Amino acid sequence: METLLKDVRYGVRMLIRNPGFTIVSVIALALGIGANVAIFSVVNGVLLRPLPFKDPDRLMMIRETKLPQFPEFAVASGNFLDWKKQNTVFERLVAFKGSSLNLIGTGDPERLRGLNVTEGFFAMLGTQPQLGRDFLLEEDQPGRSNVVILSHGLWQRRFGADLKILNQSITLSGQSYTVIGVMPETFRFGRAEDQIDLWTPMAFTAQDAQNHGGHSVAAIGQLKAGITLDQASSEMSTIAGRLAVQYPEANTGWNVKLIPLLEFSVRSIKPALIVLLVAVAFVLLIACANVANLLLARAAGRQKEIATRTALGAGRWRIVRLLLTESLLLSLLGGAVGLMLAKWGTDLLLTMAPAELPRMDNVSLDGRALAFTAAITFLTGIVFGLVPALQASKPNLNETMKDAGRGSTEGGRRKLIRSTLVVLEVASALVLLVGAGLMIKSFWRLQKVDPGFNPDNALSVRVFLPKAKYPEESQQAAFFQQLIERAENLPGVQAAGAGHVVPLSGSDFVLAFEIDGRPPLAPGASQSTNYYSVSADYFKAMGIPLRRGRLFTTRDTKDSPRVALINETMAQKIFPDEDPIGKRITFDDRAKNPEWFEIVGIVGDVKHYGLDQVTTMQTYEPYTQQTFSYMTLVVRSAGDPTNLSAAIRSEILKLDKEQPASNIKTLNEFFSTSIAQQRFSMVLLGVFAAVALVLAAVGIYGVLSYAVTQRTHEIGIRMALGAGRRDVLRLVVGRGMLLSLIGVAGGLVAAFAVTRLMASLLFGVTATDTVTFASVAGVLLAVALMACYIPARRATKVDPLVALRYE
Repeated sequence: METLLKDVRYGVRMLIRNPGFTIVSVIALALGIGANVAIFSVVNGVLLRPLPFKDPDRLMMIRETKLPQFPEFAVASGNFLDWKKQNTVFERLVAFKGSSLNLIGTGDPERLRGLNVTEGFFAMLGTQPQLGRDFLLEEDQPGRSNVVILSHGLWQRRFGADLKILNQSITLSGQSYTVIGVMPETFRFGRAEDQIDLWTPMAFTAQDAQNHGGHSVAAIGQLKAGITLDQASSEMSTIAGRLAVQYPEANTGWNVKLIPLLEFSVRSIKPALIVLLVAVAFVLLIACANVANLLLARAAGRQKEIATRTALGAGRWRIVRLLLTESLLLSLLGGAVGLMLAKWGTDLLLTMAPAELPRMDNVSLDGRALAFTAAITFLTGIVFGLVPALQASKPNLNETMKDAGRGSTEGGRRKLIRSTLVVLEVASALVLLVGAGLMIKSFWRLQKVDPGFNPDNALSVRVFLPKAKYPEESQQAAFFQQLIERAENLPGVQAAGAGHVVPLSGSDFVLAFEIDGRPPLAPGASQSTNYYSVSADYFKAMGIPLRRGRLFTTRDTKDSPRVALINETMAQKIFPDEDPIGKRITFDDRAKNPEWFEIVGIVGDVKHYGLDQVTTMQTYEPYTQQTFSYMTLVVRSAGDPTNLSAAIRSEILKLDKEQPASNIKTLNEFFSTSIAQQRFSMVLLGVFAAVALVLAAVGIYGVLSYAVTQRTHEIGIRMALGAGRRDVLRLVVGRGMLLSLIGVAGGLVAAFAVTRLMASLLFGVTATDTVTFASVAGVLLAVALMACYIPARRATKVDPLVALRYE
């Protein structure tokens, strides 16, 4: 221990004595360690940390699947109820469904995000209300479900954390609900941006029990202790087969898919995080190579010291331990600074991260992240210190102790190690740069995708009418018609329309359909379309072009013949060799008494689910013929659409003082949100690649600068014998570029393999895109050339007379 303390004290003195070396090394290590810790903190919080529920490994998201049309889909309520009766693998099986409710009577009206849940939902998650009680089994019944549990945030925000809130009545969407509980402040379910304000019981009706074709609820099951995922999947598939026999029209071809709840929650971000983790590992590798090169250069200057120690009896491993102690001290300093950078970087990542990313509220520098920091710091110290220590511990005593030698020439083995490290740096940097280049090109192409509508200068406002107050479709239609007319008359408004679902909003409405005059589809077979109920001016407000036929007009009313519009994709798929105009379609839920819709026009395709998603078939119907109690008002203006927010809120309150406006967003916000995750990944990968490029350039510069210093005597002799400046320039630059070319060649091979990991993150570009590979290689070689030129230019200025006297 005493010897170790002496080594530590000596190492500290050596680091203080060489501040330039210490500062450069610590900065390089801090960048590598800090980046790794920051990304690990995200990976730990998102992918590794268990869900904050009871027995999270036993929680399974249950989806229905019908290949190839529906790889995953929501659950039919009738199927869910049958699963509960027939399964033997789940301890609990619960269903839930999102809802929106208007809160009135306690200040300004507010639209709240709710969740309808079946009995046992909270018990399955291992959570109970902080105040009050859970739902009772009988409260799942129609007529007894008007009870509500509040979130802690809503309880504080709207009710002043009143402890007397229990058993009080509040008005939600025109109906009275009794508050029976308040959830703990720490309870979270779903994404941070989707946090729930309140929970109500899901009351299944007799009609819901017979619904095996309408997939509209989500389901989670808690496996019984000892039951594996494979066992549960097998039994649920067997039950699905029985239901297909029992209800062939609705269930033929459908199966059940079980997904661990954690995996289901994070699968959208998991590939990107793995790619980023690999990227920061390359950054750390480059940093280690840089510091190892610095240690090799420093060891060359300490040859006499090490030779003296060896001559006085110090064994090889004693020398190695001394040098490793110094490298570990460097690593500890780099780790300490890196931890500070990681804290700052993690906060920055949380600020930059899109709200849609799951579980980001779990990201922090916790104990696991600190343990990772300690481990990677120790490992880094060993990795970059071991090779230089082993190399320096074998001095040539005869040559080193000679005082008459002209300078010190670098040994062949040491030169090979330094060159190998440079090649490794260049190759690693190229892999990162290729990855960043692919992401940038992918994102550029994604932004160029036509969404099918014009997102500029348009504002959307969500309005939900309570059916208790507006029970008739005619009342709902009248309200929205008045709202559209009032919006059209606002100053600066160019067009106003409404649709019950808007593109890129995260909502959808899918219906199966059949074509008049064609044979009925076989049991279990279906063709589906995204369905929209819209106003006549919706297409003008959205900027969706008419391709053929006509748009809806005020003459398309409840009493007029039913009409529909379809998009180009549907026209091409369903009517490839005929004119769709005048054809008639009907939807599944009207099949027993078909109500036919005449296709009167074809409109442009719209990217509904995302710019990188395949365009779906789309059908539009006038909202005057099929009215919904919720609609999104879209207003197009001549200027900044956000300036209309207050005026639209005012017009809504003039129509109904109890009616809130919600989810007020510009269409550009929807557009930006749809590519937010790709932008996040691209920016981070680009930053890491830039750091890698700088570190690689510094590494090349450092190696050549050291080589020039070591070869000053040789260069002087060459110049004295007639070598020109151009010859010297070619000599130095040639060596540096040779190493760079080898590194680029190796990097291209590595990138060809590694970039396949990110294939799922790319759009419109392959993981082996030739243009990107060639462009990145060219950029890296150009940077390497600049890094080579500076020390080469210094070499050309060597004075032969001075060089010949160089010791």
